[in-house]
Amino acid sequence: MDCLSSGFADVDHSEDSSLFSSCLETLNSLPYFQDYKRQSFELMNVRPGSVVLEVGCGLGFDAFALARIVGGSGRVVAVDSSRTMLQKARCRAEGSGLCIDFRLEDAGHLEIEDNSFDCARVDRTLQHVPEPKKVLEEMARVTKSGGCILAYEPDWGTFTIGSADRQITRKIAEFWCDTFKSGWIGRYLYRYLQEIGLEDVRISPSTLVITKFDLANKVFDIFKNAEKAMNQGMVSSSEATGWLKELQEDDRKGSLFCSYTGFMAWGRKP
Repeated sequence: MDCLSSGFADVDHSEDSSLFSSCLETLNSLPYFQDYKRQSFELMNVRPGSVVLEVGCGLGFDAFALARIVGGSGRVVAVDSSRTMLQKARCRAEGSGLCIDFRLEDAGHLEIEDNSFDCARVDRTLQHVPEPKKVLEEMARVTKSGGCILAYEPDWGTFTIGSADRQITRKIAEFWCDTFKSGWIGRYLYRYLQEIGLEDVRISPSTLVITKFDLANKVFDIFKNAEKAMNQGMVSSSEATGWLKELQEDDRKGSLFCSYTGFMAWGRKP
């Protein structure tokens, strides 16, 4: 069974890659994600002529936005570990006239020369890799002196669901967090950017709130998460069913509440 929390790490071997494409399209349509992405471009000082690295580009939405900023005198290199995602990104880019170089890469071992970029960013990718600090080290290696390295990541330890059953909610929320390869990456970004030698390291939190069940299920994979927790014996079938019914009833009443806090951290390469 393909699940968002674990499946993004290996999209090419998923049963249905459209699940992941659909998730990315949904996130890209939400004002919360649009706002922090725009802010990230400003913090990196992306401008016409900039040469930018986008790590974990997915369908290429952010690469397209960056390419529009840097223009014909700049360049965006967008890397991903998924051939499927890259193929879809390239198809979307056809005929756009944008200067984007989509590449298949292992983000922890980039086949890119040192000091190649003016700035580099990674967005919701580190949560899916087992050694996120190595990815940040590689991003710093290929960025020029004075350039900005920026990361936005959720911390799934902050995931909240407004259910009356605290015990079941805690079990399912913790299960969701622990099925990511690096579910706590948000709280480690500040430390990691310092440890890889960046200067002027800053971090800023922001919280996504969702109050509609259908959208929450698209973003947080609630049905599958409850089913997997049940299959692994963390909750019983009746507990999972009752919990889901409660959330759907809250949705009908207009009182559903789900949220998580994400962290955007950035620093400058000496």
